Amino acid sequence: MKKALTLLLTPMRDPVLGHGRLLSDPFFLMVPGGYLKEAAMSRRSSVKLRAEGLPKRWLTPKRRAFTLIELLVVIAIIAILIGLLLPAVQKVREAAARMSCQNNLKQLGIAWHSYHDTHGHFPTAGDNGPDEVNYCCSAQPGYVDYLNWTYHILPFIEQESIHRLVQPGDPDVTRWRSINDKVVRTFYCPTRRTPGLYKGHAKSDYAASRGTGENGVAQRINRGRRVIMQGIIDGTSNTLMLGETRIHLHYINSGGCCGDNEPAYNNGWADDVVRHTRVPPAPDIRDPAIPSDAPDGMFGGLHPGGMNICLADGSVRFLRFEISQVNFQRLGIINDGQIVNID
Repeated sequence: MKKALTLLLTPMRDPVLGHGRLLSDPFFLMVPGGYLKEAAMSRRSSVKLRAEGLPKRWLTPKRRAFTLIELLVVIAIIAILIGLLLPAVQKVREAAARMSCQNNLKQLGIAWHSYHDTHGHFPTAGDNGPDEVNYCCSAQPGYVDYLNWTYHILPFIEQESIHRLVQPGDPDVTRWRSINDKVVRTFYCPTRRTPGLYKGHAKSDYAASRGTGENGVAQRINRGRRVIMQGIIDGTSNTLMLGETRIHLHYINSGGCCGDNEPAYNNGWADDVVRHTRVPPAPDIRDPAIPSDAPDGMFGGLHPGGMNICLADGSVRFLRFEISQVNFQRLGIINDGQIVNID
């Protein structure tokens, strides 16, 4: 026999009006297997119930699980969202790395100018030897002037402690090589690699420009030539001073020759830190089928579409790989008198 269940709606105090109000007339609700003893409903549709004799399943709401199809749909939606967001995240990361790389070049450019203010000329690009038989691509111990520009600007990027490790006239090989593993973050492009030792040495991802031969800002010490600001007759804002190097990424930490195999500071007239502008810059190489020496001597980098450069006036620009060969050659020469267009 079904029991009649009466819902008694009792007056509830209205929280807005502040007095009791009967919301509805009593009515009957037929519920099999039990009855409700009291019930009350407010204007905000909240119901307070006390039940006696009802089955537990009537009082506990039934939870519905996900079906396999629903789960697969959710996973598919998440995968689509990740696919849409990942390129955006990568672009943001590259933009940050590119700005960090530009900041490195800005610091190096300021160091070049500070060196010029102190010594009256830009730092030289070192040389090999003087014993070139045993020191074909590096400076001979004790010949500090034969070290490259990366060593000479160390005091101007707050690395005086590394600069003092070697002394003029000291032939001790151990002390001479002690600077080889001293990592300086400013010399590393964050898009290409994290600061650290590669092939057992500290590295530099930036090189000075020698022009199309030996007519750029970087000059060999044994030629007795030093570049001064007034000697850049093409204008410092139209002359390349520093830029990113092009390397073979397959050999970044083992093997390969010869543009990324020397230490950052203890080398002479070497492709590792001195590059030419005879051919336009190009992206780094990944294909192991391409010879390891293919990018030697070239400017380039790993940024999409171009590389960062520092002009002789200290300004930093982003140079696209599409620059013509003629314009890039003119950009590297300090005194050809030609108009340069790098925009």
